[in-house]
Formats: sequence, C-alpha cells, structure tokens
Amino acid sequence: MALVKDDVTAHSAAGKKSSMDMAAPPERRRRPRGKGMTLQVNIVTAFATLLTAIILALVSFAYVKNAGSVLDLTERFVERVAVSGINSTVALLDPVATHVEASAKLAAVDEGRARDGSLFPYLMTLLDNTPQLQSIYFAFETDGLFLQAFPIPPGTAKFGANDNAPPAGAEYALRVVDHKGGGYSDVWTYVKRDGTVLGSETSNTLNYDHRTRGWYKEVVAKRGLIWTDLVVFTSNRQPGIAAAYPIITKDGRVIGATAANISTKQMSDFLAGLNLGKSGIGLIVDETNQLIAYPDSTKAVRQDGLALSLVKAQELKDARISDAFAAYRANPAKIVRFVSERRAFLASFSELPAEFGKKWLLGVIVLEDDFVGVLKENTRDIVVIGLLLMVMGMVGMTVLSRWISKPLASLTGEIRKIQKFDLEGPIAIYALVREVNEVIDSLNMMKRALRTFGKFVPRDLVRDLVASGRPIELGGHDRTLTVMFTDIADFTGLSERMEAGELLVHVSRHLDAIASCIGQEDGTVDKYIGDAVMAFWGAPNWCEDHALRACSAALRAKKIQLALNAEWAAHDLPTMFVRIGLHTANVIVGNIGSDQRMSYTAVGDGVNVASRLEGVNKLYGTQICVSKAVLTAAGESVLARPLDMVAVKGRVAGEMIYELMALRHGPTELLATAEELELCRATEAAFNAYAARQWDVAMANYTRLAELAPADKLPGIFIARCRHYMAEPPPTDWNGVHHMQSK
Repeated sequence: MALVKDDVTAHSAAGKKSSMDMAAPPERRRRPRGKGMTLQVNIVTAFATLLTAIILALVSFAYVKNAGSVLDLTERFVERVAVSGINSTVALLDPVATHVEASAKLAAVDEGRARDGSLFPYLMTLLDNTPQLQSIYFAFETDGLFLQAFPIPPGTAKFGANDNAPPAGAEYALRVVDHKGGGYSDVWTYVKRDGTVLGSETSNTLNYDHRTRGWYKEVVAKRGLIWTDLVVFTSNRQPGIAAAYPIITKDGRVIGATAANISTKQMSDFLAGLNLGKSGIGLIVDETNQLIAYPDSTKAVRQDGLALSLVKAQELKDARISDAFAAYRANPAKIVRFVSERRAFLASFSELPAEFGKKWLLGVIVLEDDFVGVLKENTRDIVVIGLLLMVMGMVGMTVLSRWISKPLASLTGEIRKIQKFDLEGPIAIYALVREVNEVIDSLNMMKRALRTFGKFVPRDLVRDLVASGRPIELGGHDRTLTVMFTDIADFTGLSERMEAGELLVHVSRHLDAIASCIGQEDGTVDKYIGDAVMAFWGAPNWCEDHALRACSAALRAKKIQLALNAEWAAHDLPTMFVRIGLHTANVIVGNIGSDQRMSYTAVGDGVNVASRLEGVNKLYGTQICVSKAVLTAAGESVLARPLDMVAVKGRVAGEMIYELMALRHGPTELLATAEELELCRATEAAFNAYAARQWDVAMANYTRLAELAPADKLPGIFIARCRHYMAEPPPTDWNGVHHMQSK
C-alpha cells in the first residue's frame, strides 16, 4: 500500500474515544465590574515599600562594615578547591598505578603471552577503561623486546613514529620494538577494536631501547612502583608522566617492566575548569618549579621546530605566580596572602600524597576582589540586621500573599486543567483584583474556543503535544519510531456487497477497534486512509519500548478482529481479515503542511517500508508481517517466525521479514500457545536449511510444516522454490533475496 498524501484526513493521538460537548454552557458569572485595586497597585504598593526599606537598610549598613568573614569564606573556598584538585589528581593517577602493577604481575605469571603479543587485547581493554592513558607497554630485559599499545582518538590526522595519517577506521596502534640478534625493528600495526589489522609501518627515525632509559633503570633498581618526572614522550613528542612496575618472576628475577604513559593535558584541562574568578589561576609544579600542568597546556612546553622542551614556572613571566611562590616560601602556610602589581591575592600550595613519590605542588591563586569586591563589610552584623528585617518582611508578606494568592492559587489549578485539555465546566473563581477577574474571563473564553477546536482536532494529540512542551508549528525532527500500517483484505469485494451507509458503519466499527488497540499501547494514530490505518509509536512522547508496544497492539488488533468477526457472523454480516505491517526505522516526525492547515505525521523511507510489509502479507498468506528491525528493538519478548529475505518494491537491499505470532512475556491473552511455538520452530528449521542451499532438507522441513499447518500458504511457496533450485541451482553469489515486483 502506498502512502496517501491527502492532508484532509483527521489525525488521532491514540484513537481513544473523547466526549464532545454539543453545546457550550454559559460560563461568565455575573460579577461587579470596576471593583478592587489593580494587581500592579497591590503588588507594587505592598512589597515595594517593604523591600525598599530592607534593601536600603542592608546596603547602607554593608558599606559601613568590614567583610572579614567573607574573606574567611573565600579562604575556605580556596582550600576546598585545593583539596578537590589533589583528590582529582590522585583519582587520575591511582587507576594507572593499579593497572601497571596488575599487568606486570600478569606478565610475570605468563611471560610467553606477554612477549608474543597475545595480551594486546588486554592492553586495549585497559586503554578503553582508562581514558587518561596515552599508552601502556611491556618492556623486557634479555632481548630488549618492547610492546606498546596506543588508543587513536577519532579524527587523528597524524600518528605514529613517521607522523603519517593512520588508516581509516583504525582505533589502536600496536608497537613492537625488537633488538633480537643485535638488530633493530620498530613496527607499528594499526587495528580496529575487534582486532582487524588495517595496516602497519616501520619507524624511519626512532631508535628506542628502553634498557638505556632512566625510568627503566629506576624501576628495576627499586623493584616496586615508580612515577617518572615530567618528560616528552618519544612516541608522540608530547609532555607527560609515566608509572612503571617491575616484572618479577617467582624466583625473584626482574625480567622487565610494565609502564603506562599519561599526558599532562588532562590535568591541565582540570585546572582550566576550576572556578577561580576572573583573575584566578591553578597550576601544578615539581620541586624544581618545572610546570607539570597549566590551564593553557600549550604554555607548559616550549616548541622549537619539531622539538619540545619543558618550561619552568618563572618562565611564564606572570607576576602573580612568581609573587605567590615567594610568599609561600617565606611563609609556607595553608593559605598565604600577598600583593602583586598592587592587587591583593590569596594562594594555596598543597603537596600530593607521599605515596605518590613525587614532591609536586598544586597551586591555587585567586584575586581577593573577585570574591569580596565592595562587600568588605562585617557580614555578621549584616546577617543579624538582615534577619530582623526579613522577619518583619515575612510577616507582612505572609499577610499580603495570603490575601492576594488564594484566588491565584485556584486559578493556577484551573490553568493546569486547561494544559491537560480538561475543558469541562466554567472557572468559578472570584478575586478582589480586577486583572485576576479579567484573566478568569479570558480563560473561560479560551476554554470555549478550545472545546470547539477539540471537535475538529483530536484531544489526545493536542494533550500529548502540550505535555511534551514543544510548540505546535511547522517542522519536524529525526526520531526512531515503530510504524504500523493496517488494511482490510478484499475491501473492494466487501464494498460491493454492502450499501454505502452500512459499509461506513461496518468499517467504522473495525477502525474503532484497531484504534482502541493502538491507544491501549499508547500509540499515535497518524491517519485513516479509507479502510486502512497508519499509526506509530515513539512520538509525540518518546517511549523506549515502542517496538514491543507496536507488536502488542498488532496482536490485540488480530484478536479483537476475530471477536468482531464472530459477532458479525452471528448477525449475517460480512467479516473482515485485517493485514498488518510493522517496521522500526529513523523517520522524520512533526507538523507538515502549511500555516493554514498542518498534519502531525511521520514521513520517510521507513514509513514506506512499513506500508510495503503490510502488502507482503498477500504473497505469503500471513496477517502480521514485521521487519528484523522490529524484532531487534522489541527484544526477546516477542515470538515470530522467519518468512523470507526480501527486497520490497522500491528498495534494492534485502531484509529479513517475519510473521509476528505472539508474545513470550506479557499479558496472558497475547502469550504464545504450544502450537505457535512449534510452528515457529518448524519454520525456522526449514528456512535455515533453505538459506544454506540444502534444498532437499528444506523441502522435507517445509513439507512437514505443511502437514503441521495445512492452511499455511508459506510451505507451498518454498517447496516450489526448492524444486526450482534443485533443477536449476542459483549462482554461487546467491544471497537468498527475493525481489518483490508489487506493493
């Protein structure tokens, strides 16, 4: 069935029945006109006088006193920031230390796997779970074997020792340096997350031997965890630090080490995110005043061509920093006050925990005026006076607000009813304020207008759109929905057997039943297209289980139509067979049309596929045809049997389609029977054999299926195909796709 583009059809949010008021009762109560002061006079006169007195008293007193207590609050703030910075730094480094120690012990237990690269997936997992890692690696003593894993951030233009662009789709680089036999090789392999190799290259410039490096000698000598000083990594020429742990065998031999690199950029990003006022700054330095982290990470290193060198704090030529260090060394207190360029600052310097093994300092420097400014008054007295004035104000405000707010509170409740599209009855509120009474009159007129509007636009849709908070205007957005199309089989024949009036009533009973099933599962009826229904789940209000709800609605529609048919048959009325198609896809949903008339609908290829799937039922003799996307989204709660791999008309790519049978979990009336379970198992076995080109097995299985369900049209279709393919085997590239030639 093709999508009908007629925008004259009415749209329903869930197909639920709604009562319509045929006559609007009189709503305007007779009330005195021109009585009561205006709302503006009430509010301005009462509160302006009181609040002006309070504000003037507070401001006048504030300019007389000293804000020493505010400075104390600022000091505590600086101290909290320092503690937070220490904790954040430790939280950044602790997992790295844990990983290198665990990896070293793993390599000690299973040296062979560590040496042959079998542990690269393990290293890749550590990189995934620890985003601060720049790389992690094993380094061995005897032959200088070095295995290193790097994550490759998305969008990386250059990577590796030769600064080449990594292969498209590469997510990791695996580096192996080998000195075997006195030679040297440095190979970089680029892989995807699943281990697929995308390319490799050999270093043209590096000649790396970890055994000559200071970090390796130190960790071997210490036989425990170490942290390096700030260095520039040879692999990417970026500054950072590394944690290392020796690989010690059971007999106490050190056979190598495991280490991990951390870029200092993350610590710099943390410092840049600190709220330190307009002129505040944070930094981390080592015991030689060398910058470890600085808000602008580009200033933490000096670049000369391709070479990078580290920068001392005093080289930043920032008077705040040099004066802060001078004040701290003269008086190493938690918080030091100092003056720089005739401005007063507060500074805090905190050492990292001793177990880290490095004498690093986290410095936090803030300008006093950023936090105190003109409020250098005695806040204790301000609070006392302010509290007294506020108590007085609250007493007066309570009396006044009770007098004014009672009708407003009632009016708020009425407005909420209107927001929920509850338009029954007039607003029976009277207030002493003229503007409030005018608002009540306006709202009563609005309710009358909305009730009239509700006769033409379904209330449920308007209610959902209002509740969702989106303006009702032209436009749409992408969203993943589950779309349903239903249609009556042989409607032309039905229309020929009934008078027009009888047919309209008959079809309306059917459409009402379908809409009630959709509404029961919180779906949105998009439109009625003659005897057909288009609906979707997931808009205007999003629901995670939209596919499962759509499946439940389809099964309910199937059952309710059976009940209707039984009723009609008892009265000698024609029965109906409803066919349903379901598809889950990303479509455009929103208000489409013109400024004069619009429709809330869904459009896109996914909508067309759902329509085609409804039509596919004709070919296979089925009732509810669903796509694989629906089953994937609905999960294990639904029971369906495979029908075929088809390319519906208008599409090239093939897609598995299924017949929805029942639910595995859910309402009792929708649960699968033993016969349906057996039918699904038999169909799946037959189709799997067919897809595997086992024609004789498939024929036998479909023959058994025909015996199991004699009325099933599906076995005959595939038995004929199997006979054809046994006589004329398909080409070797046959993929099982059946191309539909009709809608």
